[in-house]
Amino acid sequence: YELGRNTPTFENIKKLSTLLNIDLMGAEKPVNFVPIVGTASCGAVEPSNLDLTHSKAYYNGQFWKESLYCVIANGESMSPEIDDCDEVVIDPDIKAVTGDMVYYKIDDEAAIKVLVEDLEAYFIQFVPYNQSEDFKTKTIRLDDEETINKLVIHKVVTVNKLMYNNRNARLKILGRG
Repeated sequence: YELGRNTPTFENIKKLSTLLNIDLMGAEKPVNFVPIVGTASCGAVEPSNLDLTHSKAYYNGQFWKESLYCVIANGESMSPEIDDCDEVVIDPDIKAVTGDMVYYKIDDEAAIKVLVEDLEAYFIQFVPYNQSEDFKTKTIRLDDEETINKLVIHKVVTVNKLMYNNRNARLKILGRG
């Protein structure tokens, strides 16, 4: 490129500008970080043994704010959208509704699943993408006040994919996993 023997395609220019954190007009994009506060189950039984002390995750979305936080996914129940060790950025200020991917916490249980509310049947569910014996739907009756009072539900807003961890997801997409 520098010698003028080859011209980059527009697609490659866009990829390079993203990689270098520079927009196509030459202005630098702000780099924002959010604190990593822990892990969340995505079907894995054992929590990841990660040292998260003073850890931060990159956030490149346009809606950055101080209240955002991040958890590290643990497991494959939300694959291919979220895989083991991906960084999941969460916004505690957005009200989650049916169909949203959410981080939920009850006591020491913390997980990421899809929220399904059925007000007529008087329950809410947290449903994994991949249903199996290991990846189960969690159902909470709305009249279970003890559990409802401890329940925290926050909306997932973005996922930082760590490509080196996604071998299983890629093989599943190819029908070989």
